[in-house]
Amino acid sequence: MKKPVIFFDWDGTLCDSMQLCIEENRNTLRLLGLPDQPDDVLRRCNGPTFEEAAPIIGIPADRMDEYCRVRLSCALDLVEKVNRLFPGARELLTALKPHADLCIVSNGTEAYLKKCLKHFQLEDVFRLVVWSHPERTKTQNLALAIAELQPERAVMVGDRSGDIRAGKANGLPAIAAAFGYGNAEEWAKADLCAHTMAELQSILLKFAKE
Repeated sequence: MKKPVIFFDWDGTLCDSMQLCIEENRNTLRLLGLPDQPDDVLRRCNGPTFEEAAPIIGIPADRMDEYCRVRLSCALDLVEKVNRLFPGARELLTALKPHADLCIVSNGTEAYLKKCLKHFQLEDVFRLVVWSHPERTKTQNLALAIAELQPERAVMVGDRSGDIRAGKANGLPAIAAAFGYGNAEEWAKADLCAHTMAELQSILLKFAKE
């Protein structure tokens, strides 16, 4: 019998990357010669793709490619200095791995996710990692992952409405990581809500062992 599959979002679910997002965008604006933005605006860039985040901080449309290139470079320079896992995330993954195939479906770029997994020594934990693509939504990326793995049972875990929407659109139960970067209105759309990493581990172990 196939193991069940657990699809995780990355930023805001397993990885606490908010400070990284703030610093990489602030450095990017400086390098592009554009006005700085307050932290509360920069925080809104954590979760959306680079293309979705650009208008949030006032990137002109004709500088989109430059923004994406410079921001990625800034992010990669900071991953090892600033990024961190949420407390309990490593323990959660260790507890789940014997019982389920673990996967990531993220709006992060390929280079960013690969550097994160190498830095946190998680390269062998995930069966599949799906990163952002400018022509695909997270819902579409999750659909591709499901088509590749063809799980008998699966669940989507994330902290934002896009994660929850992706799960439901693909016929999966969606679990909200309510310790992440979303809000109560977003989390209310999920089938279940975990307010701590320990609660999430309990929910997912129960799902994996059913």
